[in-house]
Amino acid sequence: MKKNLWMVSIIIMILTGCSGASSVDKAISQVDKSIEKLEKKKGNLTEEDWQNIQKEVEEPMKVISDALENDKVGAMTKLKILTLTARWATVVSQAGLNEMEKKSGEFGKEIENATKELEKVSAKSDSTK
Repeated sequence: MKKNLWMVSIIIMILTGCSGASSVDKAISQVDKSIEKLEKKKGNLTEEDWQNIQKEVEEPMKVISDALENDKVGAMTKLKILTLTARWATVVSQAGLNEMEKKSGEFGKEIENATKELEKVSAKSDSTK
Protein backbone atom coordinates (compact mmCIF):
# COMPACT_ATOMS: atom_id res chain seq x y z
CA MET A 1 0.00 0.00 0.00
CA LYS A 2 2.83 2.39 0.86
CA LYS A 3 4.48 1.68 -2.50
CA ASN A 4 1.28 2.55 -4.36
CA LEU A 5 0.82 5.75 -2.37
CA TRP A 6 4.44 6.67 -2.95
CA MET A 7 4.12 6.03 -6.72
CA VAL A 8 0.90 8.02 -6.96
CA SER A 9 2.49 10.98 -5.16
CA ILE A 10 5.54 10.86 -7.47
CA ILE A 11 3.30 10.75 -10.54
CA ILE A 12 1.29 13.71 -9.25
CA MET A 13 4.47 15.70 -8.60
CA ILE A 14 5.78 14.93 -12.08
CA LEU A 15 2.50 15.81 -13.77
CA THR A 16 2.06 19.08 -11.90
CA GLY A 17 5.69 20.02 -12.50
CA CYS A 18 5.42 19.31 -16.23
CA SER A 19 1.98 20.74 -16.76
CA GLY A 20 3.23 24.00 -18.20
CA ALA A 21 6.26 26.20 -18.37
CA SER A 22 6.52 29.17 -16.11
CA SER A 23 6.29 32.67 -17.51
CA VAL A 24 10.06 33.04 -17.10
CA ASP A 25 10.70 29.85 -19.07
CA LYS A 26 8.38 31.08 -21.81
CA ALA A 27 10.19 34.43 -21.85
CA ILE A 28 13.56 32.69 -22.09
CA SER A 29 12.24 30.63 -24.99
CA GLN A 30 11.01 33.74 -26.81
CA VAL A 31 14.34 35.52 -26.41
CA ASP A 32 16.14 32.37 -27.55
CA LYS A 33 14.07 32.33 -30.74
CA SER A 34 14.99 35.97 -31.40
CA ILE A 35 18.66 35.15 -30.93
CA GLU A 36 18.32 32.32 -33.43
CA LYS A 37 16.86 34.77 -35.94
CA LEU A 38 19.83 37.06 -35.41
CA GLU A 39 22.25 34.17 -35.83
CA LYS A 40 20.62 33.11 -39.09
CA LYS A 41 20.78 36.60 -40.58
CA LYS A 42 24.47 36.96 -39.64
CA GLY A 43 24.62 40.71 -39.79
CA ASN A 44 22.36 41.16 -42.81
CA LEU A 45 19.73 43.03 -40.85
CA THR A 46 17.89 46.09 -41.94
CA GLU A 47 16.83 48.80 -39.53
CA GLU A 48 13.31 47.37 -39.66
CA ASP A 49 14.61 43.90 -38.72
CA TRP A 50 16.37 45.37 -35.69
CA GLN A 51 13.23 47.19 -34.58
CA ASN A 52 11.11 44.04 -34.95
CA ILE A 53 13.53 41.97 -32.91
CA GLN A 54 13.71 44.66 -30.23
CA LYS A 55 9.90 44.64 -30.02
CA GLU A 56 9.86 40.84 -29.82
CA VAL A 57 12.34 40.82 -26.95
CA GLU A 58 11.02 43.79 -24.99
CA GLU A 59 8.22 42.06 -23.08
CA PRO A 60 10.05 38.78 -22.39
CA MET A 61 13.03 40.74 -21.07
CA LYS A 62 10.73 42.62 -18.66
CA VAL A 63 9.41 39.30 -17.36
CA ILE A 64 12.93 37.96 -16.91
CA SER A 65 14.15 41.16 -15.29
CA ASP A 66 11.23 41.26 -12.85
CA ALA A 67 11.78 37.63 -11.91
CA LEU A 68 15.46 38.29 -11.23
CA GLU A 69 14.76 41.44 -9.21
CA ASN A 70 12.17 39.69 -7.07
CA ASP A 71 14.33 36.57 -6.71
CA LYS A 72 11.60 34.34 -8.15
CA VAL A 73 13.94 32.06 -10.07
CA GLY A 74 16.24 29.29 -9.00
CA ALA A 75 19.91 28.78 -9.67
CA MET A 76 19.37 26.77 -12.86
CA THR A 77 17.09 29.41 -14.34
CA LYS A 78 19.59 32.11 -13.42
CA LEU A 79 22.24 30.10 -15.23
CA LYS A 80 19.97 29.86 -18.30
CA ILE A 81 19.45 33.63 -18.20
CA LEU A 82 23.18 34.24 -17.89
CA THR A 83 23.87 31.99 -20.87
CA LEU A 84 21.10 33.67 -22.85
CA THR A 85 22.49 37.11 -22.07
CA ALA A 86 25.97 36.07 -23.16
CA ARG A 87 24.60 34.67 -26.44
CA TRP A 88 22.60 37.85 -27.03
CA ALA A 89 25.65 40.05 -26.44
CA THR A 90 27.80 37.90 -28.72
CA VAL A 91 25.30 37.89 -31.58
CA VAL A 92 24.60 41.62 -31.33
CA SER A 93 28.34 42.38 -31.20
CA GLN A 94 28.99 40.22 -34.25
CA ALA A 95 26.13 41.88 -36.13
CA GLY A 96 27.52 45.29 -35.24
CA LEU A 97 31.01 44.31 -36.36
CA ASN A 98 29.60 42.99 -39.64
CA GLU A 99 27.87 46.33 -40.20
CA MET A 100 31.11 48.18 -39.47
CA GLU A 101 32.99 45.96 -41.90
CA LYS A 102 30.40 46.60 -44.59
CA LYS A 103 30.58 50.34 -44.08
CA SER A 104 34.36 50.37 -43.95
CA GLY A 105 34.43 48.25 -47.10
CA GLU A 106 32.22 50.76 -48.88
CA PHE A 107 34.34 53.60 -47.55
CA GLY A 108 37.48 51.78 -48.72
CA LYS A 109 36.03 51.50 -52.23
CA GLU A 110 35.24 55.21 -52.23
CA ILE A 111 38.82 55.99 -51.22
CA GLU A 112 40.14 53.65 -53.92
CA ASN A 113 37.96 55.31 -56.58
CA ALA A 114 39.00 58.77 -55.43
CA THR A 115 42.66 57.71 -55.58
CA LYS A 116 42.22 56.45 -59.15
CA GLU A 117 40.56 59.71 -60.17
CA LEU A 118 43.35 61.68 -58.55
CA GLU A 119 45.93 59.59 -60.43
CA LYS A 120 44.11 60.25 -63.71
CA VAL A 121 44.04 63.98 -63.08
CA SER A 122 47.69 63.91 -62.02
CA ALA A 123 48.66 61.94 -65.15
CA LYS A 124 46.84 64.44 -67.39
CA SER A 125 48.53 67.38 -65.76
CA ASP A 126 51.95 65.67 -66.09
CA SER A 127 51.38 64.97 -69.79
CA THR A 128 50.48 68.60 -70.51
CA LYS A 129 53.77 69.87 -69.01
